[in-house]
Amino acid sequence: MLSIAVAILSGLVVSVGFRLAGVTHSVAGAITPGVIVTIIAVILLMRRIGKMINPVVEEAQRHMQGGRRELALKSLRDGLRFRGWHPLLEPQLRTQIGLLLYDQGDTDAAVEELKRASSRPWESRAFLGCAYFKKRDEAGMVKAFEKAVKVGEKDDLSWTVYAWCLLSREKKAEAVAVLKRALKKIPASERLKNNLELVEEGKKMKVAPYGDRWARFGLDGSKPGVPKAMRGFAQRPGFRQRPQRKR
Repeated sequence: MLSIAVAILSGLVVSVGFRLAGVTHSVAGAITPGVIVTIIAVILLMRRIGKMINPVVEEAQRHMQGGRRELALKSLRDGLRFRGWHPLLEPQLRTQIGLLLYDQGDTDAAVEELKRASSRPWESRAFLGCAYFKKRDEAGMVKAFEKAVKVGEKDDLSWTVYAWCLLSREKKAEAVAVLKRALKKIPASERLKNNLELVEEGKKMKVAPYGDRWARFGLDGSKPGVPKAMRGFAQRPGFRQRPQRKR
């Protein structure tokens, strides 16, 4: 990354300068000030890059809040021009871009972004797994979900999403195995216990208790913020509302 390279170069210049100026007569004496300058340079450069990227991210958030997803995508993609200056910037932006594309139903583009996204939080890998699920790429799905549950092994939703996708592909044995692995990591989870019993009995898993966190994955028609009883009505064009009386 450019910021780290610049910081290291600054440290080397200081070390060489100390040595040539005769300020110190030992290599260790020259290295110490160079290391200090490098650390200070990294901190200052990271702050500088943060100030440059923050307006871009804030602009994307405003577009998202206003429902302007295409403009939000444009803002996030514009932020990629700073990726050479911060080692963690590109994976984080790729995550946000991938999630927006996933929400828009552009699965192919979402996969390409999420493959280059950060592996943390675990939802990043889980969304990639869901995208592969929708593409019916089972090998890609399993690979992505295995990474997701490795990072999110203490969150029962990570295992639930994985098992649900397997079960939806009629892989009951694999879904049972995943839930059993999950209970070894989270033995006190009643949700996992209940879903394991349901899957073993050949029944559907219960995912409604996860609320919007589950709905965010868009696997069963759920939409974040839409009550379960209203799902379907909220998405039906032309649904007539009862006229309000004038006062």
